[in-house]
Amino acid sequence: MTARTPATDLSGDAPADIAVRVPFRALLRTNLVATVLAAAATETFAALVRASGVPLAVGNPGGSASDVVPVTLGACAIALAMVMVVGIGIAALINRRASRPARTYRIVTSVLVLLSLVPPLTAAETSTGTKVTLVAAHLIAAAIIVPLVSRRLSPTR
Repeated sequence: MTARTPATDLSGDAPADIAVRVPFRALLRTNLVATVLAAAATETFAALVRASGVPLAVGNPGGSASDVVPVTLGACAIALAMVMVVGIGIAALINRRASRPARTYRIVTSVLVLLSLVPPLTAAETSTGTKVTLVAAHLIAAAIIVPLVSRRLSPTR
């Protein structure tokens, strides 16, 4: 999946592969596919949790009981669609600037995934079952999106 172009090494003898920047449209397409797959997986997971009798309702971090709202069908997909916009920007910037785009993307997104776990864990008036479900949904989405996008990015430049 990495875009490569043949080149000649400095001695002029043998061609070498040099990784080039992945075209934005290809990166966008990969992000879209990864997001759709992650949305389907997280929505399925949330539906299974609801079907098992766990009520899903989440409050704001530092909020009160009046801030609690149900996690409805489609909430995971909508959240992923919104975050995808930022994710595409991050991937495009890394693709353009980093000397090792795939590695840099994995590091940056790993940190961001860990940070994304803070709001569900600190949400006020939220049951443990909901917190566990939301953390698991974040990890499911990351387990789908991060490898697909990082494989699309060049390992080196």
